[in-house]
Amino acid sequence: MVDVQITEIGARGDGVGRLGTDQVFVPFTVPGDRVSARVEGKRGDGLAAALVEVAEPGPGRVAPPCPQYGRCGGCSLQHLDDGLYGAWKRDLLITQLSRHGLGDVPMGEMIRVPAGSRRRAVFAVHRSKTVTHLGFNARASHTVVDLDDCLLLERPIAAFLAPLRAILTATVPAGEDGDVTVALTDNGLDVLVELDARLDLFDREKLAAFADAHDLARLSWRRPGSGFVEPIARRKPAVVHFAEIGVEPPPGNFLQPTKGGEHIIARLVTQGVDQAKTVADLYCGCGSFSLPLVRTGASVHAVEGDEAPIRALEAAANQSGLKLTTEVRDLARRPLLVHELKKYQAVVFDPPRAGAQAQAEQLAEGGPATVVAVSCNPATLARDLAILVKGGYRVQSVTPIDQFPFTAHLEAVAVLKRG
Repeated sequence: MVDVQITEIGARGDGVGRLGTDQVFVPFTVPGDRVSARVEGKRGDGLAAALVEVAEPGPGRVAPPCPQYGRCGGCSLQHLDDGLYGAWKRDLLITQLSRHGLGDVPMGEMIRVPAGSRRRAVFAVHRSKTVTHLGFNARASHTVVDLDDCLLLERPIAAFLAPLRAILTATVPAGEDGDVTVALTDNGLDVLVELDARLDLFDREKLAAFADAHDLARLSWRRPGSGFVEPIARRKPAVVHFAEIGVEPPPGNFLQPTKGGEHIIARLVTQGVDQAKTVADLYCGCGSFSLPLVRTGASVHAVEGDEAPIRALEAAANQSGLKLTTEVRDLARRPLLVHELKKYQAVVFDPPRAGAQAQAEQLAEGGPATVVAVSCNPATLARDLAILVKGGYRVQSVTPIDQFPFTAHLEAVAVLKRG
């Protein structure tokens, strides 16, 4: 056991102190805490420790509101008071930008999406011999922490946990592990179960009856690794709307975690392209930016590496009488090249956490007048912005957006102009 004085909060949300010449990372702590901790091993250049006791609490500590806090790995920062949390989270982006020489770029205030608005969640499942565990994984563990409620979730998803656990108990054999993705669409819940269990006719009938009883929009099943999604029940279109245009994403497809966050990002993107008439929307998904951009009168080329969301976007555009072009393309391996970029007045990109380094390099070499970068990872965003700045762009604005309360996850929208 060691005594540690916590002096700051690190990038992952753990408190940071010193033990001799080593940094030590202690979760669930705040600056000013004096704690007893148990060192558990190395972590990077420092030591990882478990919190045993808070001997003297720091000034920014509050009581966490969730009864599962400390066990569930979904949230790690409920013990921070609101002012400390907001300042620390905005500073995550400032720190990463500063590491790439961009500490003086114009930074907006962080826009915060409230807890209780999460419309999509992936739950872990473990079917033991006697019960079904359904919830989120414990911190740094495969153990599933059972949840009956969650402060982050939209109420229809939270209320669905108990009946979902019951139907999985009735249809899944002991020993199975997997995931269930639940999304709240405009027509009800869209559920994708990913488990290796082989369903018989009676199981499928139970699941279809369950979908009816709980008024699900859609219920699908996929065996991990198979790539094939089996439709169990499609009672009504699992539609979400982008700029008032209905799109039915494929089962389990990525959506912005909150509707409010999606609207904020789409607004910043459409403002950022600044009335450009030709726009390439890269990593477009199902069109959460493409369709609002088309609504502004822009000619949009939408590019995505996965075919299914592109087909959903095409179907929505055709049904609404809107014109846009699409392309299925792995942008990490085959970014749009300089000669292909010349036809656009603006480019928008919203890559996964790994960022868009290959595409940023092409844009830096010969991209259009305007680039709007959307990111869920401050570290890779800062790297990509530095590439663009080196190629002649100026960062006009960066807006941090917190769609993941009580966590170290942060999104941002950056607008850049050439020259």
